[in-house]
Amino acid sequence: MKLRKHITSAFLASILALSGCSSLPGFGWIGTSSSTVSYQDTKWCVPRKLKRVLDRVSKRYGPVNVHSTKRWWYENWRKGGARNSYHLKCKAVDFSVRGDPSSVIAYLKSQPEVGGYKYYPGGFYHIDTGPRRTW
Repeated sequence: MKLRKHITSAFLASILALSGCSSLPGFGWIGTSSSTVSYQDTKWCVPRKLKRVLDRVSKRYGPVNVHSTKRWWYENWRKGGARNSYHLKCKAVDFSVRGDPSSVIAYLKSQPEVGGYKYYPGGFYHIDTGPRRTW
């Protein structure tokens, strides 16, 4: 019985890791997460490849504050988000970090995992896993 529990747990952990949901409680050992990246929103829905980008950004520019990850349709509408926003699919992150915005954007653009990227005048950056674009 004990062996079956370990096999089931390992199987579930593998599925979560492959899906990018590696930050569920108890499964933090699967994913990557830096202590210099703080989440003010749901950490569980950030794809692992975007977590790796955030870790690299924090190593280069210092502490990263993640402000927005998953949005429900009403929240997205209220914030003026696009109808098909990647935030609705757990495939986008809005964050802030110190550093020259043109340098940070150039760095984000150089990351192969980043599809969409944008700097907002309020000091926030957006990255997502969609096709390569900015707006």
